[in-house]
Amino acid sequence: MWRFCLNSLFRTYGRGFLRHLGGPHPIRVAAGLKAGSDLNLSGDPPFIIPSDRRPDEPPALGPQTVIGLGFCLKPLDPPCPSGRPNHDCRLLEQGIDLALLPSDSPCRDCLIGTIGIRALRRGCAVYVMTSAADILNDVFRPALEEKRFTSGIFALCPYSIRPFSVPLTAVGLHAWLFPYDRGDCADYPTWLLADQGIKREQTALRLPDLATINGLLESVQSTAEPVRTLNEGNLYVPARPDLPQGKRRPDTLGTIR
Repeated sequence: MWRFCLNSLFRTYGRGFLRHLGGPHPIRVAAGLKAGSDLNLSGDPPFIIPSDRRPDEPPALGPQTVIGLGFCLKPLDPPCPSGRPNHDCRLLEQGIDLALLPSDSPCRDCLIGTIGIRALRRGCAVYVMTSAADILNDVFRPALEEKRFTSGIFALCPYSIRPFSVPLTAVGLHAWLFPYDRGDCADYPTWLLADQGIKREQTALRLPDLATINGLLESVQSTAEPVRTLNEGNLYVPARPDLPQGKRRPDTLGTIR
């Protein structure tokens, strides 16, 4: 973890981290560094980062929950129709019914679309993660500065879990972390390429971890009505009156049926 932090210090993410988190909130960042160092990764996922607001009581999932899924989950062959190293997902934008997709569609088994649709139906925001700098600006800063998010479910490389836990702790997000089972970045040079959008492998999650994610989402009542999706910056959110919108102006995208 410490090597990751030092290597990132003078890059775009590191400079942004120091400006928006490290400088204004040194005590929070120190707590994050300790939490990352102490995190026990020897057991089975999910690895839980408790919020300092309610350390013994996980917040209910819903409008202030973000589901973060790496762009590397997108299919390669046939390729994702939305492109790969970006925040886009055609399923979430257009509200395509999975049951109507042809059997050879790359979207049919894509975890971003299938998990994302389930999450949107339960009021959660969905975020396709690309670079660390974007995650800082799209998730961590709104969580700290606007109280936009209080909880999150994230799929990421095992290598990234300890460094990722630092800002999670600093901004006070209660998070469930699920490591990729294959195709992940195992060292900093590989991670840095992926951070720049260069990723030739498709990642995957273990079936038990998928079941756990589904179980977490199913703990929240799903709407039976079509869900209109909005674009809140780089996030997909359901258009619901109880959803805090922060300072961003959402644009209508589509409907999840």
